[in-house]
Amino acid sequence: MPSFMDKVKQAAGGVADATKKGAAVAQTKAKVHGLRGKADEAAQKLGYLIHRERTGGEAAGAEADELVKQIGELEAQIAEIQAAAEAEGDAEPEGEEEPEGETPAT
Repeated sequence: MPSFMDKVKQAAGGVADATKKGAAVAQTKAKVHGLRGKADEAAQKLGYLIHRERTGGEAAGAEADELVKQIGELEAQIAEIQAAAEAEGDAEPEGEEEPEGETPAT
């Protein structure tokens, strides 16, 4: 039969594990949030370029291509981070993640 101190040590170990997992989830969310912010910024610039092209005749050209490339790279990084977190068991419970392909309003 475990002693009182053994039970305390076991409970403390469980709290430490939960704290580590919570910190890992928070770190993942922070990374994803930062990358989504950069992607949103690039998408906004792209939108203004397209608007200028359609209303003023100024071709978006290479700048638009670069922004599309940046957005794709950022989305790939986000997917990679989320997949790594899921593989390590640091993902949030089902239903609490942000929907795929949608960016949160800021």
